Amino acid sequence: MKKNSLLLILALFAAQAQAQSDTLALSEAVRIALEQNLDIRVAQQSQRIADKQENWGQAGFLPNVSANAAYSYSQTDVQQQLAVGSDTSGAPAPIREFNDAVAENYSAGINASYVLFDGLGRINNLQKLQLQKEQSEVQLRFTIENTLLQVFSAYFNLAQQSEQVDIARESVKLSLKRYQRAETALELGSQSRLEALSAQVDLRRDSVALFNAQNSLEKGLRELNRLLNFPIDTSYAFETQLDYRSDLIFGSLLTEAMQNNAALIQAQIARDINRKNLNIAWSDRLPEIAANAGYSYSRQDNEGGFLRFTQNTGWNYGLSAQWNIFSSYRSQTAVEVARIAIFQSELSQEKAKQQVQTDLANAWLDYTNARKVLDLERRNLKVALINFERSEEAYALGNITNVQLREAQLNYISTKASLNSLRYQLKLAEIELQRVAGVLMQNTP
Repeated sequence: MKKNSLLLILALFAAQAQAQSDTLALSEAVRIALEQNLDIRVAQQSQRIADKQENWGQAGFLPNVSANAAYSYSQTDVQQQLAVGSDTSGAPAPIREFNDAVAENYSAGINASYVLFDGLGRINNLQKLQLQKEQSEVQLRFTIENTLLQVFSAYFNLAQQSEQVDIARESVKLSLKRYQRAETALELGSQSRLEALSAQVDLRRDSVALFNAQNSLEKGLRELNRLLNFPIDTSYAFETQLDYRSDLIFGSLLTEAMQNNAALIQAQIARDINRKNLNIAWSDRLPEIAANAGYSYSRQDNEGGFLRFTQNTGWNYGLSAQWNIFSSYRSQTAVEVARIAIFQSELSQEKAKQQVQTDLANAWLDYTNARKVLDLERRNLKVALINFERSEEAYALGNITNVQLREAQLNYISTKASLNSLRYQLKLAEIELQRVAGVLMQNTP
């Protein structure tokens, strides 16, 4: 008996051993996630791209300036005859020959053009770029909120699993105590071998539950490490103290959600972008007026030409107008497609609004239900603990059987595990309420 008990105790403490460094506070986990999470960093780069694209030049408000230069060289044999004779007799002019005549051409210039009017397309382009920048910022916030929700879930899961390991360990200790008592009673002849075997089976079953809880804890640790971009086997302890908010009101949360929910704001911006696309499509049907100016230089040296040297320099400027009268219905099609896209985005916005209302109502239901069940389970735990303590006393006096004591133990352990799970369910329901309402980042530690 002593040998078996010793082995079981060693197994108990071996399961308890866990290499952990300093405690990782929830606020520190949030800070690290905001800095290191890969999903957030990807969204930040998308936001930077949109920020770079939002400028006057990208919208077409700035002039286009170009410079050009060219040089060409040729060496050819040339034969020339003037169309008009060289004397009054009307005889044809003599043929002139130039062998290996060199011709060189030089040209350079600078040109600028500026669109004076394009049917307000540039203004709508600029406003569209501004909306796309705003959309990328909201998308970044959406990514941050969802990542924070994952971090909270992973962190609280770890804390819950850590306490679950403690509960499983307590169950093993209680079963070990009962097994040792049964072995002692067997040696004294006051109990049958069946009682000891039953206690031994229960002890091993509880030991398996402890190992499984430890396994779940290690998996949860790897998931949080992934979210924090830590090495996968990084180990640390966790905070298990939970503080609950008492100022959450459904009406206020609904008002906040209609104004701040990231998914709803994205739907609104998508609708506004489609409206700008309609304006841009209309601008293609209006005339475009542009101004252009430039300075050019050209020179030609030709040994075999009528003119051996020619050079031109000077300024040029002018206005141009273009009106697309018929474009095979492409402009009309673009306008009609833009109108359909606006209607589609309005439907998506209404769908997003309904989804937010539904998500908030469900989150509120989960939250209020979790509060009620948690209060009830706390009372149940007190009763289960009293029942188990009295059952231990009755078992010691021989008033109840080993099976009855085991049942009281299971009721106590399962109630304690259920209460442990409900504590974190309530906290996650509270966080989900804030996420749907769009205020999670304002209340993040």
